[in-house]
Amino acid sequence: MRKKFNKLMTISMITSIAFIILGLILVIFTKLSLDIIGYVVAMLLIINGVLNITDDYKQFKVFYFFDGFTSGLLSMIFGIIVIANPNYIALIMPIMIGLWIIINSTFKLRMALALKDSSKTNWILPYILSILTIVVGLCLIFNPEIGALGISRVIGFLVIIYGISDVIDVVIFKKNIKAIAKVFE
Repeated sequence: MRKKFNKLMTISMITSIAFIILGLILVIFTKLSLDIIGYVVAMLLIINGVLNITDDYKQFKVFYFFDGFTSGLLSMIFGIIVIANPNYIALIMPIMIGLWIIINSTFKLRMALALKDSSKTNWILPYILSILTIVVGLCLIFNPEIGALGISRVIGFLVIIYGISDVIDVVIFKKNIKAIAKVFE
Protein backbone atom coordinates (compact mmCIF):
# COMPACT_ATOMS: atom_id res chain seq x y z
CA MET A 1 0.00 0.00 0.00
CA ARG A 2 2.72 2.46 0.97
CA LYS A 3 4.80 1.68 -2.11
CA LYS A 4 1.84 2.36 -4.38
CA PHE A 5 1.01 5.52 -2.46
CA ASN A 6 4.60 6.80 -2.65
CA LYS A 7 4.71 6.01 -6.37
CA LEU A 8 1.43 7.85 -6.87
CA MET A 9 2.70 10.86 -4.90
CA THR A 10 5.96 10.90 -6.90
CA ILE A 11 4.03 10.89 -10.18
CA SER A 12 1.78 13.63 -8.82
CA MET A 13 4.82 15.71 -7.80
CA ILE A 14 6.38 15.35 -11.28
CA THR A 15 3.08 16.29 -12.93
CA SER A 16 2.71 19.29 -10.64
CA ILE A 17 6.21 20.53 -11.44
CA ALA A 18 5.43 20.08 -15.15
CA PHE A 19 2.29 22.21 -14.69
CA ILE A 20 4.29 24.91 -12.93
CA ILE A 21 6.81 24.95 -15.79
CA LEU A 22 3.97 25.05 -18.35
CA GLY A 23 2.39 27.95 -16.47
CA LEU A 24 5.68 29.82 -16.39
CA ILE A 25 6.10 29.29 -20.13
CA LEU A 26 2.59 30.65 -20.73
CA VAL A 27 3.33 33.69 -18.58
CA ILE A 28 6.86 34.42 -19.80
CA PHE A 29 6.62 33.34 -23.45
CA THR A 30 2.98 34.24 -24.08
CA LYS A 31 3.29 35.02 -27.82
CA LEU A 32 5.25 31.84 -28.54
CA SER A 33 2.70 29.82 -26.54
CA LEU A 34 -0.15 31.24 -28.60
CA ASP A 35 1.68 30.35 -31.82
CA ILE A 36 2.24 26.78 -30.61
CA ILE A 37 -1.43 26.49 -29.61
CA GLY A 38 -2.35 27.77 -33.08
CA TYR A 39 -0.19 25.10 -34.75
CA VAL A 40 -1.63 22.35 -32.54
CA VAL A 41 -5.21 23.45 -33.33
CA ALA A 42 -4.32 23.61 -37.05
CA MET A 43 -2.92 20.08 -37.00
CA LEU A 44 -6.01 18.81 -35.17
CA LEU A 45 -8.23 20.45 -37.79
CA ILE A 46 -6.26 18.88 -40.62
CA ILE A 47 -6.31 15.44 -38.98
CA ASN A 48 -10.05 15.81 -38.36
CA GLY A 49 -10.53 16.75 -42.02
CA VAL A 50 -8.55 13.77 -43.27
CA LEU A 51 -10.46 11.41 -40.98
CA ASN A 52 -13.84 12.82 -42.09
CA ILE A 53 -12.92 12.50 -45.76
CA THR A 54 -11.59 8.95 -45.41
CA ASP A 55 -14.61 7.93 -43.33
CA ASP A 56 -16.93 9.43 -45.96
CA TYR A 57 -15.03 7.62 -48.71
CA LYS A 58 -15.36 4.26 -46.89
CA GLN A 59 -19.09 4.66 -46.20
CA PHE A 60 -20.21 6.74 -49.16
CA LYS A 61 -23.97 6.88 -49.68
CA VAL A 62 -25.62 9.25 -52.12
CA PHE A 63 -28.41 10.44 -49.81
CA TYR A 64 -26.51 10.30 -46.56
CA PHE A 65 -27.48 13.08 -44.12
CA PHE A 66 -23.94 13.93 -42.94
CA ASP A 67 -21.44 14.80 -45.64
CA GLY A 68 -18.01 13.94 -44.26
CA PHE A 69 -16.26 15.09 -47.41
CA THR A 70 -17.51 18.68 -47.23
CA SER A 71 -16.94 19.10 -43.50
CA GLY A 72 -13.56 17.35 -43.79
CA LEU A 73 -12.49 19.60 -46.64
CA LEU A 74 -13.57 22.73 -44.74
CA SER A 75 -11.74 21.52 -41.65
CA MET A 76 -8.57 20.91 -43.66
CA ILE A 77 -8.81 24.33 -45.36
CA PHE A 78 -9.27 26.08 -42.02
CA GLY A 79 -6.32 24.08 -40.62
CA ILE A 80 -4.12 25.16 -43.53
CA ILE A 81 -5.18 28.79 -43.05
CA VAL A 82 -4.25 28.60 -39.36
CA ILE A 83 -0.87 27.01 -40.20
CA ALA A 84 -0.23 29.87 -42.63
CA ASN A 85 -1.04 32.35 -39.87
CA PRO A 86 -1.27 30.86 -36.35
CA ASN A 87 -2.23 34.28 -34.99
CA TYR A 88 -5.78 33.65 -36.23
CA ILE A 89 -6.49 31.42 -33.24
CA ALA A 90 -5.11 34.10 -30.93
CA LEU A 91 -7.42 36.64 -32.58
CA ILE A 92 -10.52 34.45 -32.75
CA MET A 93 -10.41 33.30 -29.11
CA PRO A 94 -10.84 36.76 -27.49
CA ILE A 95 -13.53 37.73 -30.00
CA MET A 96 -15.55 34.62 -29.17
CA ILE A 97 -15.08 35.14 -25.42
CA GLY A 98 -15.99 38.83 -25.83
CA LEU A 99 -19.20 37.94 -27.68
CA TRP A 100 -20.10 35.40 -25.01
CA ILE A 101 -19.49 37.97 -22.25
CA ILE A 102 -21.63 40.59 -24.05
CA ILE A 103 -24.52 38.17 -24.64
CA ASN A 104 -24.41 36.95 -21.04
CA SER A 105 -24.11 40.49 -19.65
CA THR A 106 -26.96 41.77 -21.80
CA PHE A 107 -29.20 39.08 -20.36
CA LYS A 108 -28.14 40.05 -16.83
CA LEU A 109 -28.69 43.72 -17.65
CA ARG A 110 -32.26 42.92 -18.67
CA MET A 111 -32.78 41.01 -15.42
CA ALA A 112 -31.40 43.96 -13.43
CA LEU A 113 -33.83 46.28 -15.21
CA ALA A 114 -36.64 43.85 -14.42
CA LEU A 115 -35.61 44.05 -10.75
CA LYS A 116 -35.84 47.84 -10.94
CA ASP A 117 -39.64 47.56 -10.94
CA SER A 118 -39.53 45.61 -7.68
CA SER A 119 -39.18 47.92 -4.72
CA LYS A 120 -37.84 45.16 -2.46
CA THR A 121 -34.63 44.39 -4.33
CA ASN A 122 -31.33 46.09 -5.03
CA TRP A 123 -30.97 46.38 -8.79
CA ILE A 124 -28.24 49.04 -9.06
CA LEU A 125 -25.24 46.78 -8.35
CA PRO A 126 -26.21 44.11 -10.95
CA TYR A 127 -26.99 46.93 -13.39
CA ILE A 128 -23.56 48.56 -12.97
CA LEU A 129 -21.73 45.20 -13.08
CA SER A 130 -23.58 44.22 -16.25
CA ILE A 131 -22.56 47.45 -17.96
CA LEU A 132 -18.94 46.96 -16.84
CA THR A 133 -18.82 43.41 -18.18
CA ILE A 134 -20.30 44.57 -21.50
CA VAL A 135 -17.42 47.05 -21.69
CA VAL A 136 -14.96 44.21 -20.94
CA GLY A 137 -16.51 42.14 -23.74
CA LEU A 138 -16.21 45.08 -26.14
CA CYS A 139 -12.56 45.56 -25.16
CA LEU A 140 -11.86 41.90 -25.96
CA ILE A 141 -13.57 42.24 -29.35
CA PHE A 142 -11.86 45.48 -30.34
CA ASN A 143 -8.42 44.49 -28.96
CA PRO A 144 -8.26 40.73 -29.60
CA GLU A 145 -4.46 40.52 -29.66
CA ILE A 146 -4.12 42.16 -26.25
CA GLY A 147 -7.01 40.00 -25.05
CA ALA A 148 -5.32 36.81 -26.22
CA LEU A 149 -2.10 37.72 -24.46
CA GLY A 150 -4.03 38.55 -21.29
CA ILE A 151 -6.05 35.35 -21.40
CA SER A 152 -2.90 33.28 -21.94
CA ARG A 153 -1.21 34.93 -18.99
CA VAL A 154 -4.23 34.36 -16.76
CA ILE A 155 -4.30 30.69 -17.79
CA GLY A 156 -0.56 30.53 -17.09
CA PHE A 157 -1.03 31.98 -13.59
CA LEU A 158 -3.91 29.57 -12.90
CA VAL A 159 -1.80 26.59 -14.01
CA ILE A 160 1.06 27.78 -11.75
CA ILE A 161 -1.34 28.11 -8.80
CA TYR A 162 -2.68 24.61 -9.49
CA GLY A 163 0.84 23.17 -9.67
CA ILE A 164 1.95 24.84 -6.43
CA SER A 165 -1.18 23.73 -4.57
CA ASP A 166 -0.69 20.18 -5.83
CA VAL A 167 2.94 20.17 -4.64
CA ILE A 168 1.79 21.35 -1.21
CA ASP A 169 -0.86 18.59 -1.15
CA VAL A 170 1.73 15.94 -2.01
CA VAL A 171 4.07 17.12 0.75
CA ILE A 172 1.24 17.10 3.31
CA PHE A 173 0.03 13.67 2.17
CA LYS A 174 3.53 12.19 2.33
CA LYS A 175 4.02 13.55 5.86
CA ASN A 176 0.75 11.97 6.95
CA ILE A 177 1.03 8.64 5.17
CA LYS A 178 0.35 6.64 8.36
CA ALA A 179 -2.99 8.36 8.98
CA ILE A 180 -3.99 7.97 5.34
CA ALA A 181 -2.99 4.28 5.30
CA LYS A 182 -5.19 3.61 8.36
CA VAL A 183 -8.22 5.02 6.53
CA PHE A 184 -7.72 2.75 3.53
CA GLU A 185 -6.88 -0.44 5.46
